[in-house]
Amino acid sequence: MSQVVVSIEESVATIRLNDPGSLNALSASMGADFDAAMDGVSADESVRALIITGTGRAFSAGGDVQAFYDNREDPTDVMRAILDGLHGSVSRILAAPFPTIAAINGVVAGAGMGVAMATDLAVAVDTAVFTMAYTGIGVSPDGSSTFFLPRLVGTRRAMEMILTNRRLSAAEALDLGIVNAVADGDTFDEEVANLALRLSRGPTIAYVRARELVRSSLASDPLSQMDAEAEAIMNAAKTDDFYEGVSAFIEKRPPTFTGT
Repeated sequence: MSQVVVSIEESVATIRLNDPGSLNALSASMGADFDAAMDGVSADESVRALIITGTGRAFSAGGDVQAFYDNREDPTDVMRAILDGLHGSVSRILAAPFPTIAAINGVVAGAGMGVAMATDLAVAVDTAVFTMAYTGIGVSPDGSSTFFLPRLVGTRRAMEMILTNRRLSAAEALDLGIVNAVADGDTFDEEVANLALRLSRGPTIAYVRARELVRSSLASDPLSQMDAEAEAIMNAAKTDDFYEGVSAFIEKRPPTFTGT
């Protein structure tokens, strides 16, 4: 059974972490497969939106703690192998040429938190549980967690989550801004699919440029940010989607974006 399953339908790719027995723990092999899957869908010009999710009752319970235990006398090699796959995957999520969605179908902990927070949007099932978990095994966070978590919830709350490994419900994650929406189990898959389909029919290049602007703003100042915005919107004005968007607006009809 493949540890990572990829499917593509109507310009929406789905990458599914697929080792439910381990709660989709990110082993070295799963991390490598995840990285390869991200590389593949990023290079596929038919893909205009991506869903990342898990099989079973977890999105991902984090790193492969069993492997850490088995190599606890000298964890260097196994930890490096896991980090290579995890950080490679997260890097590709951050650079994806289309919007990305974390479909948090259950438990999300440790490295799974980093993956989920690196996506553009996140939807959680109402039974999902969130925890950082790292300090529980005596390590500090990875997978971009210390970049995104304080930006989403604030420094004090981020430190609380990291130091205490507080478990959050889906409702609490929504209140804190870790996810954008919560859906009940009966409608979760449908709501995620509808969101991804909507994004896949949108102005893909504009979405990616908007993501870049939002992220760069965190290390910018207002005047520099306006310069970056001006450059981005001028470049967007050269796209087919801009031509279609303004034409549809004036002609009072829905736009048909092609992502070009």
